[in-house]
Amino acid sequence: MKSAEEEPSTDAQHRQIQAFLAELPPEVIINILSRLHVGRLLCFRSVARPWRSLIDSSYFKNLHLLHSTETKSNLTLILRKDSDLYCVDFDSLNDAVELNHPLMCYSNRIRVLGSCNGLLCICNVAEDIALWSPWIKKYRILPSLPSDRKRDKGMCLCGARVYGLGYDAVHDDYKLVRISQFIGWDYASFESEVKVYSLRMNAWRKVDDMPYVLCYTRKMGILVSGSVHWVVTRSHEVDQPATELVIGFDVEKERFGEVPMPEMDRKCQIDVGYLEGCLCIIAKYEDMGVDVWTIKQYGVKETWCKLFTVKQAQGVRRPKSIKPLVYSKNRRQVLLEQNHEDLVWFDLESQMVNKIKIRGLPDLFEAIVCAETLVPVDPSKREDKEKEGKKNKKRDDFLAEGFKLVL
Repeated sequence: MKSAEEEPSTDAQHRQIQAFLAELPPEVIINILSRLHVGRLLCFRSVARPWRSLIDSSYFKNLHLLHSTETKSNLTLILRKDSDLYCVDFDSLNDAVELNHPLMCYSNRIRVLGSCNGLLCICNVAEDIALWSPWIKKYRILPSLPSDRKRDKGMCLCGARVYGLGYDAVHDDYKLVRISQFIGWDYASFESEVKVYSLRMNAWRKVDDMPYVLCYTRKMGILVSGSVHWVVTRSHEVDQPATELVIGFDVEKERFGEVPMPEMDRKCQIDVGYLEGCLCIIAKYEDMGVDVWTIKQYGVKETWCKLFTVKQAQGVRRPKSIKPLVYSKNRRQVLLEQNHEDLVWFDLESQMVNKIKIRGLPDLFEAIVCAETLVPVDPSKREDKEKEGKKNKKRDDFLAEGFKLVL
């Protein structure tokens, strides 16, 4: 065992670390930092002023987001139960940790309206809406909207209202879509009102209406390939169930379009989901079987394929609802939310399930997958080419000079 005299001092250790890091090219350090969890990055902001400038820059935030997206790293499960939100680290799946969200709940439940690039959009019973980053602990309260009331004599009050969060890459803008639907007193006619909130403008505006009937009155939209998706029908039929289909709202162009459906051989009730960049359809049949379909090339009908089928006979407790969340690291399993009660691994080869035990898991919950990112909730200001050029020159100068570490 070494004596105290043989152990290097703290100052000596700092000098050794400083000398080691000084020999690394700045690009290597940036590459390493871009792979870290947000919590560690926030701590590393205090290492040195150049590190803080780098981590706070739009360049690095986009680099960190790109790495997280491409490698499916820094993933977290967000669980909602009534007025509480919890997070579970995907890599460990050990503990459910309660999150302190920014909204008052008034002893009522909170809703997750959407998730995009690490941002969560949440709403309380008073219809206060917040765009929130749990990772950098920042949020923005959206401007309020007046209550939905139709003055037309033929329409009753709002019968359904859904939301969906998306990112407009062309205009570098996060948008929240709200669809309010009004059913006629005859229960046959309907009207819709669509409004879009722009983070860049920090304002709501009305866009063209949606000529479909919503099937789920409080279901958040699923963001895939730049569009937010819901299950709808073309008419409000009372006597017989109408054919269900999937529509998408293009966040950039701000218009609706139908998604080509797979050829399913029997009648079923459908829902939409998201699995590793692909749109999914969850088809539930009367015999309690559930098929999960995925489309490999968005918008191309021929690329639909049935991913797997879950049946009660396979050991799953009466699959009333199945929600695919994410593939395992080896892509041999899919993590499912089952009946809002359990998280299970579904083995794609053996078609068997294994229940996951997580400490602190609520008894009833709704789960979504969210990436830990540095994406801010402040509206970004679009820079012209001259400013963008200056920013890139500063970044290049920064890389050329390297890091002046103060440890």
